[in-house]
Amino acid sequence: MQLYHLSHIDLDGYGCQMVSKEIYTNAFSVDSLAMYFYNANYGKEVGARLEQIYREIKRAKAKNPKHNQAHILISDLNLTLEECDNLVQSVLELNLNGFNITFELLDHHKSGQECAQKYDWYVLDTKRCATKIVYDTLLHRYGLCDSAQKWLEPMTQMINSVDLWLEGGYAFEFGKVAMRLIVEAKELNRFMFDDEDRGYKLALLQQSAKFLTQEKGEILLDNAILEMKKCFLKGSLLSDTLDNLVSRYQSELLAQKAESCSVYWKQYRGFLSYSIGNISVLANLFLKNNPQFDFFIDVSARGNVSLRANNACDVSLLAKSCFNGGGHPNASGGKIDGFKESFIYGDIKECVQNILKGEEIE
Repeated sequence: MQLYHLSHIDLDGYGCQMVSKEIYTNAFSVDSLAMYFYNANYGKEVGARLEQIYREIKRAKAKNPKHNQAHILISDLNLTLEECDNLVQSVLELNLNGFNITFELLDHHKSGQECAQKYDWYVLDTKRCATKIVYDTLLHRYGLCDSAQKWLEPMTQMINSVDLWLEGGYAFEFGKVAMRLIVEAKELNRFMFDDEDRGYKLALLQQSAKFLTQEKGEILLDNAILEMKKCFLKGSLLSDTLDNLVSRYQSELLAQKAESCSVYWKQYRGFLSYSIGNISVLANLFLKNNPQFDFFIDVSARGNVSLRANNACDVSLLAKSCFNGGGHPNASGGKIDGFKESFIYGDIKECVQNILKGEEIE
């Protein structure tokens, strides 16, 4: 069984994935289950992530012909009619080429009513949040052991209260803290560290469950957030500042991507990140720990470019030559003219590498 779960980027969206991860893990053996998670905001990213899922499904079968069966679950995202039609057509084409793909959408946004009336796989219920819809659906389908249900069901009820803004609902005040917990969990950039960022948020959510049933649990959670974050980032409450822990943790993650994120300008090797922002501390730490790289480049979603070096490369010349910018030898910036925002790192890398080679953007 292969599960591809696409969900929104708020508390309810990640709550859906918290639920599916727990229930599917409980229902299937490790050897028979592979789960892949994706997140998207509304707009163009939804279609981009669905295309990414189709590519991953094809890649899985190419590696192992037996991996032709998969289920696509979309939650807390209402699709447009065009997006629904594209989904139906894309899955049909896959199935006509030897795949066995099923799919469903579980959502609660009233704006999807037209799609729900047209397609029976489009499940819409405005009286429950998406997390509760996913929980009720998968619980009925697969069941859940008592120990998991003991913590997962209250978390689902809590998210339902705050997402629907039921002030008299179960653990509403706790839900407000949990909502902020997800909104402010920005320590890991989701475009560069997709799996790690999601794992971070899901871990924080699961850890928060231990406070939910305690007296004044919302206050206990509020007080514990900083320690929870620091512990996840391989520190403790008194070991170091959150900024330093984040920089070290991100630097270690980036080092693991050394080959896939390398770009080249003349004889210099650079590391390309996307949409991290405020890279001074991180870039300098990374270059210090990874001397095989001569410069560090970060591109924002709007095409702004930040460059850092550690005396191995004059990035002011690079910025002037490639990005109509300038600055200092170790800290410069610029902009990519005609930049097209993308949600897939590979597309950004291809664009930047072409510029560094002196090729025009199409």
